[in-house]
Amino acid sequence: MNLRRFNFCGLAKRSSCGFRLYDAGAAILLFGLFSQHAGLKQTGTAALTELAAQGYQIPNGQEPVRVFPALTQAQFSTHHAGGWRPGSIYLRAEPEGDIDASVYLRHELFHEASFRTCGGRLPAWAEEAAAMHFSGELVGFESSPPSTIELQDFQTRLQQSQALDNTDRQLLKRLAANTVWPDTPCTIPTKLQALLGNNSGPAGSRAYLLISLPSARILASSGNQDIRLPPGSLLKIPYAAALQHADPETLGKELATSDTDKLLQRSEHYQHPRYRLLLSAIKGNSVPPDKPQQPQDWRALLGERKTDGSFFVQATLPELALTMRAALLSQPDYFRGLSQNGVLKGSTLEGQRTADKNVIQHIQAMVKTGSVTSADGQPQVGHLLVAWPSPHPVFLAIFRQQGLRGAALLPWAASLLKQWQDDYPVDLATVRVRLLTLTPRNSWEASAECPELPGSDSRFSLCGQYRLISSAHGSRPERLVNGILHEPPGHGPAVLETDTLSYTDAVINAEAPALTGEARAAMRAVIAWNGSHGAHRHQDKNDSGSLCDTTHCMVFMGKLPTDKTASGGDINHKLLKWLDQLAAANQLNWLPFEIGGEQAWQQQISSATLQALFKENWILDIRRERRKDGGRFVHLYYPEHEETLSCEIFRNTLKLPSCPDTIKSVDQNAWYFEGIGAGHGLGLSILRADALAAHGRSAEEILEDAYQRKR
Repeated sequence: MNLRRFNFCGLAKRSSCGFRLYDAGAAILLFGLFSQHAGLKQTGTAALTELAAQGYQIPNGQEPVRVFPALTQAQFSTHHAGGWRPGSIYLRAEPEGDIDASVYLRHELFHEASFRTCGGRLPAWAEEAAAMHFSGELVGFESSPPSTIELQDFQTRLQQSQALDNTDRQLLKRLAANTVWPDTPCTIPTKLQALLGNNSGPAGSRAYLLISLPSARILASSGNQDIRLPPGSLLKIPYAAALQHADPETLGKELATSDTDKLLQRSEHYQHPRYRLLLSAIKGNSVPPDKPQQPQDWRALLGERKTDGSFFVQATLPELALTMRAALLSQPDYFRGLSQNGVLKGSTLEGQRTADKNVIQHIQAMVKTGSVTSADGQPQVGHLLVAWPSPHPVFLAIFRQQGLRGAALLPWAASLLKQWQDDYPVDLATVRVRLLTLTPRNSWEASAECPELPGSDSRFSLCGQYRLISSAHGSRPERLVNGILHEPPGHGPAVLETDTLSYTDAVINAEAPALTGEARAAMRAVIAWNGSHGAHRHQDKNDSGSLCDTTHCMVFMGKLPTDKTASGGDINHKLLKWLDQLAAANQLNWLPFEIGGEQAWQQQISSATLQALFKENWILDIRRERRKDGGRFVHLYYPEHEETLSCEIFRNTLKLPSCPDTIKSVDQNAWYFEGIGAGHGLGLSILRADALAAHGRSAEEILEDAYQRKR
């Protein structure tokens, strides 16, 4: 035993040192045959003194640790020399082998100090190795390092969150004996972190993923996304979605309370092929091809361990998010009751802080917990699923942390949800865009790796993506789109519901791919604002309040199959708020934009062509009008009547670059037009925005120039 650990008090602090020694001594209460064991008392006091010197929080007189003689009953077998529960230690007075009870007392006291200090930040295996190191049981122990195969087998058991067995402890003993342990509490040695990879670092312990529910696009993430862990009771979500018949109200209560027994009583309505399809986004899972035969294997479908102690499913966070998304979209009515989690008596969040539950109630969130525990009930990994708002969810987040139960993640989740309310407003989350009518419905292809599922009035794929083939003029013949495809009754146009960010990326790449910097930020804000506010552009009965994907609105072509480029950047919500003010002040419900520019153009069109385009036998005169509100119109005079058109419709009919500034008759056979730039002459000019940005103007100033100037 290293005696230098006792010499942590200087002479000037002797009284303080004496207090801490007295406190450490009063912190251990011995019972039974240990009550008169003076040597054991001294060993415990010395151990706590060492732990306090290293920075650990130790038991004290108000919150002592109790030491009891262990019996050979229940889970404490003859192979165990010591056991620990928070606040209690169980020791065998005469353990088998060469190590006496005092060494095992030090081992269990380390667990107690780690529990009080680290709060579950150390994985169970790391805490066990540290306890071996601290106890002194490794003194004189010599062993060769484990082989690669032994380490891989050990990692597999860690990923399955199985309880440490004797084989695991022997391997940890070999690792700890050849490792220098850091003096800082709750820290894993660099050597062990490297050997055990993702399971040892902080990133593997805590992580989250936020996606758009319609498109499956990842919006935010943190921590290790690739480590595979069992989802626990989150598997009740796809199980419920695989039920052919269920009353949504009672099913929602069973999910909110995570009542496994009641859910299994519905097994006669369970469709195993559908369950397997929902889980097909998870690679390498071992879900059986047919319905389970053993009761425990039925329970394993809902997230518990199989008979052999392993799990059917281990998933990365992205895989788990795609599975939960597919289940929620396939049976949306089944999960409305999860919005009562925390309110409903017996629900898994009932005992959590009111302030945290108020956050999820404010955003109308549906919440499901998923916990994995060891054989003795200790938390191994917890998940928390949040989808909101419940009437029509557009966001899905999954939080995960090792060493905690799912419900314990709520305070952490609530803090992020508060932030996401500002970063990802619900009213700006999605865009509905009418796809070109010449896009045949049988061209909506989902790949074999990303199968399709039908909804009540929609279709979606597991990964969110579709490949479309189109014969429409001006459209890409092949493109990829992410989102939900809605099929209106009858033969109305197909509508894609996607996230605003994906829509904005696609439109700016079609309309202004060369823009950069502040000009690009301004243009992206305009596209996002129009996408979220533009449902009024089409109000006929077949259009479902959606935008179109042609130049009449904004060009939306999705992306090319070969396009691997990343997002053009996040949407600046401060700019969107600024646009709200500009639009309100200038009474705009749509923010027009054009190519613009200062390039002069001239064009001559024969009278015969003009008359054919407007289906008139004779055009006597054409005059241009600019009104006080900035609107521009063209008057066409015929022998018996007059027609007034917006300049935009007129120039589109004639395929002119922009609204003409000059219109002249060239004898009786032709008309002459000239103008400047390209576009309708309203709103944001792409070329002007680029020029303003080059002169140091900010995105706000570019938008103000476009929408607050006299039009």
